[in-house]
Amino acid sequence: MTEKRIIATPRQLPGALAGILRAKYEVREPADSVAAPGEFAGYAQGAEAVFATAFDDMDDAFIADLPESVKFIASIGVGVDHIDLEAAKARSLMVSNTPEVTTACLADTTMGLIIAACRRFREGLDIALTGEGRGMLTPESWGQRVTGRTLGIVGMGNVGKEVAKRAQGFDLNIIYTTPRPSAEIDRSYNARAVSLDELLKQADIITLHCPLKPETHHLIDAAAIEKMKPSAVIINISRGPVIDETALIDALKSGRLFAAGLDVFETEPAPIREDLYSLPNVFCLPHIASATWESRSAMAMRVLANIDAYFEKGAPLDRVA
Repeated sequence: MTEKRIIATPRQLPGALAGILRAKYEVREPADSVAAPGEFAGYAQGAEAVFATAFDDMDDAFIADLPESVKFIASIGVGVDHIDLEAAKARSLMVSNTPEVTTACLADTTMGLIIAACRRFREGLDIALTGEGRGMLTPESWGQRVTGRTLGIVGMGNVGKEVAKRAQGFDLNIIYTTPRPSAEIDRSYNARAVSLDELLKQADIITLHCPLKPETHHLIDAAAIEKMKPSAVIINISRGPVIDETALIDALKSGRLFAAGLDVFETEPAPIREDLYSLPNVFCLPHIASATWESRSAMAMRVLANIDAYFEKGAPLDRVA
């Protein structure tokens, strides 16, 4: 009987996914929910592939400590900022992600946060939770109409385009900035490419859909916020460190920004800062933009397809390194 190929994971897998993997492969995972420091390299000996989530920090030290048997890291999710790709390349490790399968749900969440933040639903929710069914907000807490405003999309990739598609239903004027603007994008989404500076100055609503890289870390800092309208609303479902949260908190407290809708946070995986989530003009979600039955099932199937492709053909379908 042919021996099963070996996959190691630094955290226990959900039951259904683990079951599917074990049917084909030998799966090694920690006894507790997450491997203790220094534990993973030991039980990963002999494994060819490593399964990773966005919560598994695979920096250069982690990668240097991997057994020589490991040749492939299969990450579930779109972002790969938790993996040191340069260190992986130096070790000749292949890395894959699961793109596209979460796009619709991420765009849906973006629109939900736009509405919640613009309309200041957080304050209305606080009143409803007291049992008051006809709470009257003061004018200082009144929201803004979404329809007809200018939407600035930072990052016109798959998610940005889906947001633009949905935004047309709200008669939003769409401007965007992206590394590769094109006339085709302009025509397809009734949008106009501008520089980041122009976008910050012109947009009423700004949504962030860019990967976390050195050049996008704190892309939205105090200087960027200073260029925005005081009535501006900012939405982030990309990665928390794209925004300097200290600068954001200061701006929201002082009235320099109107509101924010956030699904990702600079402090992850540690708790959200209390001085952020306690603000009445912030609507926070706990990084759940992809948390639907459809997206999570599709992510699992995509990572399985990448693992199968690696073992059967020598390379994953969605290789990023």
